[in-house]
Amino acid sequence: MPPTQYRLIAEVKIRRESFGGILYKYGCADRGALSFVNSPQLVELLITSQQQHDRNVSAAIESSRYSEASKQKLYVALDDLVGRGYISATMEKNNGRPQGSHPTIHPVV
Repeated sequence: MPPTQYRLIAEVKIRRESFGGILYKYGCADRGALSFVNSPQLVELLITSQQQHDRNVSAAIESSRYSEASKQKLYVALDDLVGRGYISATMEKNNGRPQGSHPTIHPVV
């Protein structure tokens, strides 16, 4: 497991599109926020995490057959989504217990 655990926040809805998808976040200061994601692979991962892993994106990655290089690219994309407030990230100590959480609350305008 990676040292950071990623989890899709509950307010996020995902819509598949031909280019990838759209992430909607509800409850942001009386209006929603949205982001376009131009990676079908990332959109499928997020949908799988919602439907099969109780929004645990890290579990969805670990249960998949991604190469290490693909996983690293996904982690970079997930860090970006943490910055946009669609995903929360929990840092773990070396022994696997949570150290702290830094959910981001920056709405995309």
